[in-house]
Amino acid sequence: MTMRILQHYGALQASSDNFLLTSKESVNYSTEPELKPAGFRLYQNFPQTFYRVTRIGFDIPEATNVKIGIYDTFGREICVLVDEVLDSGNYEVVFDASSFKLDPGMLMYKIKTGEFADTKKMFLLKENNILS
Repeated sequence: MTMRILQHYGALQASSDNFLLTSKESVNYSTEPELKPAGFRLYQNFPQTFYRVTRIGFDIPEATNVKIGIYDTFGREICVLVDEVLDSGNYEVVFDASSFKLDPGMLMYKIKTGEFADTKKMFLLKENNILS
Protein backbone atom coordinates (compact mmCIF):
# COMPACT_ATOMS: atom_id res chain seq x y z
CA MET A 1 0.00 0.00 0.00
CA THR A 2 1.23 3.50 -0.79
CA MET A 3 1.85 6.17 1.76
CA ARG A 4 -0.70 8.96 1.79
CA ILE A 5 -1.33 12.04 3.84
CA LEU A 6 -4.98 12.88 4.29
CA GLN A 7 -5.43 16.42 5.53
CA HIS A 8 -8.84 17.31 6.89
CA TYR A 9 -9.83 20.83 7.81
CA GLY A 10 -12.58 21.65 10.28
CA ALA A 11 -13.97 18.28 11.42
CA LEU A 12 -12.59 18.37 14.95
CA GLN A 13 -12.96 21.40 17.16
CA ALA A 14 -9.67 23.19 17.89
CA SER A 15 -7.51 20.08 17.68
CA SER A 16 -4.01 20.05 16.27
CA ASP A 17 -3.13 16.48 17.24
CA ASN A 18 -1.70 14.04 14.71
CA PHE A 19 -3.15 10.56 14.73
CA LEU A 20 -1.22 7.56 13.44
CA LEU A 21 -3.35 5.29 11.27
CA THR A 22 -2.55 1.88 9.85
CA SER A 23 -0.71 1.44 6.55
CA LYS A 24 1.60 4.43 7.09
CA GLU A 25 -1.28 6.91 6.87
CA SER A 26 -1.51 10.08 8.92
CA VAL A 27 -4.25 12.64 9.40
CA ASN A 28 -3.50 16.27 10.19
CA TYR A 29 -6.24 18.40 11.70
CA SER A 30 -6.32 22.17 11.47
CA THR A 31 -7.28 24.56 14.26
CA GLU A 32 -9.41 26.63 11.89
CA PRO A 33 -13.09 27.01 12.81
CA GLU A 34 -15.43 24.32 11.54
CA LEU A 35 -16.85 25.16 8.11
CA LYS A 36 -19.21 22.71 6.46
CA PRO A 37 -18.88 22.45 2.67
CA ALA A 38 -22.03 23.34 0.73
CA GLY A 39 -21.81 20.22 -1.44
CA PHE A 40 -19.66 17.42 -2.79
CA ARG A 41 -16.74 18.59 -4.90
CA LEU A 42 -13.64 17.05 -6.48
CA TYR A 43 -10.89 19.56 -7.25
CA GLN A 44 -8.34 19.43 -10.04
CA ASN A 45 -5.12 17.90 -8.77
CA PHE A 46 -2.14 20.17 -8.17
CA PRO A 47 0.09 20.19 -9.99
CA GLN A 48 -2.04 18.76 -12.78
CA THR A 49 1.07 17.75 -14.73
CA PHE A 50 3.51 16.07 -12.35
CA TYR A 51 6.58 13.84 -12.16
CA ARG A 52 6.02 11.90 -8.94
CA VAL A 53 3.67 13.52 -6.44
CA THR A 54 0.39 15.41 -6.78
CA ARG A 55 -2.35 16.51 -4.40
CA ILE A 56 -6.09 15.93 -4.84
CA GLY A 57 -8.59 18.02 -2.89
CA PHE A 58 -12.24 17.20 -2.26
CA ASP A 59 -15.17 18.42 -0.16
CA ILE A 60 -17.64 16.23 1.72
CA PRO A 61 -20.77 18.01 3.12
CA GLU A 62 -21.85 15.11 5.37
CA ALA A 63 -20.36 11.98 6.90
CA THR A 64 -20.31 9.28 4.22
CA ASN A 65 -18.22 6.48 2.76
CA VAL A 66 -15.72 7.94 0.27
CA LYS A 67 -13.67 6.07 -2.31
CA ILE A 68 -11.02 7.76 -4.41
CA GLY A 69 -9.17 5.67 -6.96
CA ILE A 70 -6.52 6.23 -9.61
CA TYR A 71 -7.16 4.69 -13.06
CA ASP A 72 -5.28 4.28 -16.33
CA THR A 73 -6.72 5.31 -19.71
CA PHE A 74 -8.38 1.90 -20.10
CA GLY A 75 -10.26 2.34 -16.83
CA ARG A 76 -8.17 -0.20 -14.91
CA GLU A 77 -7.76 0.65 -11.25
CA ILE A 78 -4.14 1.40 -10.34
CA CYS A 79 -4.70 2.07 -6.65
CA VAL A 80 -7.21 3.27 -4.08
CA LEU A 81 -6.19 6.37 -2.14
CA VAL A 82 -9.22 6.58 0.15
CA ASP A 83 -11.88 4.00 0.99
CA GLU A 84 -13.40 4.88 4.34
CA VAL A 85 -16.14 6.83 6.09
CA LEU A 86 -15.14 10.49 6.40
CA ASP A 87 -16.76 13.30 8.35
CA SER A 88 -17.94 16.50 6.72
CA GLY A 89 -15.06 18.75 5.69
CA ASN A 90 -12.43 19.76 3.15
CA TYR A 91 -9.80 17.11 2.44
CA GLU A 92 -6.59 16.71 0.50
CA VAL A 93 -4.91 13.43 -0.34
CA VAL A 94 -1.43 12.94 -1.81
CA PHE A 95 -0.75 10.53 -4.68
CA ASP A 96 2.86 9.34 -5.02
CA ALA A 97 3.23 7.75 -8.47
CA SER A 98 6.81 6.63 -7.80
CA SER A 99 5.38 3.64 -5.90
CA PHE A 100 4.04 2.22 -9.18
CA LYS A 101 5.54 1.26 -12.52
CA LEU A 102 3.54 3.69 -14.64
CA ASP A 103 4.20 4.94 -18.15
CA PRO A 104 4.03 8.70 -18.65
CA GLY A 105 0.68 9.94 -19.88
CA MET A 106 -2.86 10.60 -18.82
CA LEU A 107 -4.28 9.10 -15.64
CA MET A 108 -7.72 9.60 -14.16
CA TYR A 109 -8.91 9.87 -10.60
CA LYS A 110 -12.45 9.29 -9.43
CA ILE A 111 -14.37 10.03 -6.27
CA LYS A 112 -17.42 7.97 -5.43
CA THR A 113 -19.79 8.32 -2.49
CA GLY A 114 -23.32 7.05 -1.98
CA GLU A 115 -24.82 9.92 -3.95
CA PHE A 116 -21.95 11.59 -5.83
CA ALA A 117 -19.36 10.60 -8.40
CA ASP A 118 -16.88 12.67 -10.41
CA THR A 119 -13.80 11.95 -12.52
CA LYS A 120 -10.92 14.20 -13.52
CA LYS A 121 -7.75 13.82 -15.61
CA MET A 122 -4.14 14.30 -14.60
CA PHE A 123 -0.87 13.88 -16.48
CA LEU A 124 2.19 11.97 -15.35
CA LEU A 125 5.45 13.14 -16.95
CA LYS A 126 8.55 11.06 -17.54
CA GLU A 127 11.18 11.90 -14.97
CA ASN A 128 14.40 13.23 -16.47
CA ASN A 129 17.31 11.34 -14.89
CA ILE A 130 20.10 12.95 -16.91
CA LEU A 131 21.57 14.76 -13.89
CA SER A 132 21.36 11.82 -11.47
